[in-house]
Amino acid sequence: MVRKRLQKEVESARRSRQRKQQHLDNLTAQISQLKSQNRQILSSCATTTQQYVAVEAENSILRAQFDELSNYYQSLNEIVRCLTTTTTVTATATTTTSDESDDYEGFGGFDLEIDDGFSVNPWGFGVSFGNNFFAMSTIDSFMC
Repeated sequence: MVRKRLQKEVESARRSRQRKQQHLDNLTAQISQLKSQNRQILSSCATTTQQYVAVEAENSILRAQFDELSNYYQSLNEIVRCLTTTTTVTATATTTTSDESDDYEGFGGFDLEIDDGFSVNPWGFGVSFGNNFFAMSTIDSFMC
């Protein structure tokens, strides 16, 4: 009977060692699988980070271009507004006599010259004060 019990204990210990070994093997396989998944995630994260940096750089360029174009658009609108205001004021506030040239319109004490020379003056504007001609070359000159 002692032998039987001893044999059962030995068999039970063997099964316990087998279960522990099987559990250890399962854990080792799980570690291997998790390491593989971790490598894939890190690779995916690195790729995503590179793509994010590229998109962020492109977005920064596009924002700068948008700001530049917005400022340009606002400047053009300001020029158009000034021209519309000047044309309206000149057309309603002046009278042209037969002695005046068609290229000049009087406004107050000044003559406003309409310059059609776009090749010399790309904006096509000029202001004449007596014999002195001032070409408006900056957008700031158009602020009304």
